[in-house]
Amino acid sequence: MSEPRLTVALSNDFFKAFARLPEKARGKVATFISKFRANPRGTGLNYEHIEGGKDPFIRSLRVDQDIRCIVRAPDEGNTYVILWIDKHDDAYQWARRRTCHVNRVSGALQVVDVEAAEIAVGDAIAAAVSEALANNTPAAQVGPAPTQPAQAAKAQASASAVASLFAHCSDDQLMLLGVPEALLPAVRAVTTEETLSRLIEWVPQDCVDGLILLADGKAIEAVIEELERQRPVAIDPTDVAAALDTPESKAEFLVITDDDVLEAMLSAPLERWRVFLHPSQRRLVERIWSGAVRVLGGAGTGKTVVAMHRTRWLAQQLIESGAPGRVLFTTFTRNLATDIRANLTKICSPEELQRIEVIHLDGWVMNFLKSQGLQVRVFNDEARDSCWSMAMDVADTSLGLAERFYKEEWKEVVLAQGCRSRDDYLVARRVGRGTRLSRPQRAQIWPVFDAVRAEFRQRGLWEPEEAKQIAADLIHKADRPPLYAAGVVDEAQDFDVASFSLLRALVGEPRANDLFIVGDPHQRIYGKPVVLSRCGIDIRGRSRKLRINYRTTEETRAWATAVLHGLDFDDLDGGSDPASDYRSLLHGDHPLVQGFEDPAEEQRFLVNTLRQLRGEQQSLASTCVAARTNKAVEKLNGLLQGEGFTTRVINAEESDDPSDPALRLATMHRVKGLEFDQIFLPALDASQMPLQVELNKRPDALSRELFEQQERSLLHVAATRAKKRVVVSYSGKGSPFISRS
Repeated sequence: MSEPRLTVALSNDFFKAFARLPEKARGKVATFISKFRANPRGTGLNYEHIEGGKDPFIRSLRVDQDIRCIVRAPDEGNTYVILWIDKHDDAYQWARRRTCHVNRVSGALQVVDVEAAEIAVGDAIAAAVSEALANNTPAAQVGPAPTQPAQAAKAQASASAVASLFAHCSDDQLMLLGVPEALLPAVRAVTTEETLSRLIEWVPQDCVDGLILLADGKAIEAVIEELERQRPVAIDPTDVAAALDTPESKAEFLVITDDDVLEAMLSAPLERWRVFLHPSQRRLVERIWSGAVRVLGGAGTGKTVVAMHRTRWLAQQLIESGAPGRVLFTTFTRNLATDIRANLTKICSPEELQRIEVIHLDGWVMNFLKSQGLQVRVFNDEARDSCWSMAMDVADTSLGLAERFYKEEWKEVVLAQGCRSRDDYLVARRVGRGTRLSRPQRAQIWPVFDAVRAEFRQRGLWEPEEAKQIAADLIHKADRPPLYAAGVVDEAQDFDVASFSLLRALVGEPRANDLFIVGDPHQRIYGKPVVLSRCGIDIRGRSRKLRINYRTTEETRAWATAVLHGLDFDDLDGGSDPASDYRSLLHGDHPLVQGFEDPAEEQRFLVNTLRQLRGEQQSLASTCVAARTNKAVEKLNGLLQGEGFTTRVINAEESDDPSDPALRLATMHRVKGLEFDQIFLPALDASQMPLQVELNKRPDALSRELFEQQERSLLHVAATRAKKRVVVSYSGKGSPFISRS
C-alpha cells in the first residue's frame, strides 16, 4: 500500500503573526517553512511538547535561537498544521492556551483559546446574573455567578436560558453554525447584544454570521438555510485532512500544494484576502448557479474580493473543461477597473488571466463601436453645451420650461429608460421628477430631444446610454455565439438600465453561471435605482447578502451609516436593503469631528495631526486625505508639500502602489474601492458637502433631493475606506450631514 499523502497547512493566525515579525526574521521563517513543508519529519526537527498545554498535539519547533514555530503535529498520520510564529516565551504562552480540534458537528477544524473561552463563559453568565438582578428576576432563574472561570465552564446553562438570545437553539444546531463545544455555555449565557459583541471576539469567524442573525430574531432553521450549513454525513474527529477540506476550515487554513503559492503568501502576508475567504464568501464563489446571481454587501464585507475570486473560479472552469471563451469583469469607473486588474494578477495564474478581460463598461462600448466602423467621440462640456444650444431653438416657449429642465428630463427619463421615439417617451415613467407633464405637453417637448440627438450624431457624439443601446442592438443582430462565457459585475449599484441590458446581450441567453452581480445601494454615488428583472436578468432564488464588515470598526460603520439616516435604499431588484443588516467585528475609536472658526486654523490642525501620526508610525503610506473636489485635492497637496510631507495623489489612470511610503491624497470619488488605516476628510463645510455649486444646478426639489442622497452616499463611501481611524474637519458652518451623524 502506498503511504498516505503528506498534508501541510498554514493558519490565518500564522500569517498575522508572521506579518508582525521584523523583516530579517521573516526571511528565516520563510526558509524554515519551505524546508518543513518538504519534510516535516526531517532529522533536524525536534518537536517539543508544551508544558501545561491544553492540547497534546500542539508542539513547538525551533526556527532559531529566539523564534519558535507552533505546530499541530500528530503522533500518527500525515497532516501537519502550522498555527503560530513568535518569540520563544510568547509562542509558548500562545500555544499553552489553545486547542486545535475538529468540530464534531460541522466537521471544521477549529483553534480555540481555552482560557479565553473559560473567561468568556464566566463573563457572560455574570452579565446574565447582573441583568436579572437589575430586572428583579428571581435568582433561581439565572443561577449563581461563578467565582472562577473553570467553574463557569461547568455552570448550568439552563439557569440563564430564560433570558438567553439562543435558548431556542440546540447544541448541535449551534455547533453546526460553527460554535466550538467549549464555548456553548458562554453562548447560552448571552442575554444582550452587548454581551454578544464581547463574546464574538473569542469565537471562530465562521460562526459570527449565524450568531448575529439569531440575535436579530431569525429562526435557527432559517439561519441554517440562509448560510447553507449542512451537516457532513460522517465526521471522523481524528481526520484533520478531511476537516481542512470544508469551506469553514478553508476560511482559516491554507493547504500548501504549490511552492509558488507559499512564496507569494509569505512575500505579502498582509494580503490574506488572496486565499482566506469566509465560508459564506467561498460558497458564493465556488458554486454552479442555475442563472444570474445578485450579491449585496455593505462596505468592507468583501464584495469585490468575492467578485475577483468568482472571476478566477469561472476562468478555472473554462480551462478545466476545455471550453472556449473568456470571463468579462466590469465595473463602473476606469480607476476601479485599473485597481481590479492589478489585484487579479495577485491571485490568478498567467493562464487564468488570459481567460479574463477587465474593463469598465463605457470603455468596452467605445472600443466595440469603433470596431464596427462607427465614429465615436467622447463628450466634452463645450461640445455638449453647443448641441443643446442648437436644439433649444425648436423648444416651445409657451411651456415656460428652462434648458436645465430639458437636460434633466433627457438624462433622467429619456436616456434612463431608453426612449428612442416620441411614443416611447409618452408612456415612460417619470417617478421622481418634480414637474408634472400631460401627454400633450410631452408631445410638445419631444422635438427638442429629437433635435439634440440629431446634433450629437452629426458631430459623432454619443451619450453613454445610447452607445450601450446601439452596441446591444448590433450584438443581437449579429446572431452569433455570446461574446463572453460569463460576466462579473462590481459596483452594480451605479449601473443603469442600458448597462444591464448590454450585459445581458454580451453573455447571451440566460444559463448557468452567466452573470454574477455584486453591489451596495448605500454606496450609490452615480445614477438611480435599477430593477434587474426589467433588464432581462432574473435573480429569483439566487440573491445573497454579505453581512459582516471585516474592514471598518463598528464605531466607524455606525457613524457612516448615521450619515444615511432617514434614507431608503433598494436591493437592485425592486425590494429594499436596510443598513441595519450589517455589522462589524472590529472595534476602535469613534470618528473625530472637529470644527474651526477659519480655514487657517483647520489647516494647522490637519498638519499637526498628520505630523503626530507620522511620528508614531514613521510611515504615512496607509493614510489618505480625501477631499470633495479635484481643486480641493490640489490645494491640500500644495499645503502639505509646503509643510514637508511627501505626497502621492491617486489619480484615475493608475492603481495605488502600497510600497510607496508617501501620504496619499485623492478625491472622495477616487477612494472608492480602496482602503487605508486612516482617512482624513477635511474642508467638509456646508458649501462642499453637499457640493452647493452642483446642487444649485438642479432644476427642481426632487432632483436636488436625489443629488443630496448621492452626496450622503459619497461621504458614507469615503468614511468606510478607513480600517482604524476617521478624522473629519471643517471651518465655519459644517456640513449638515456631519451635524446629523
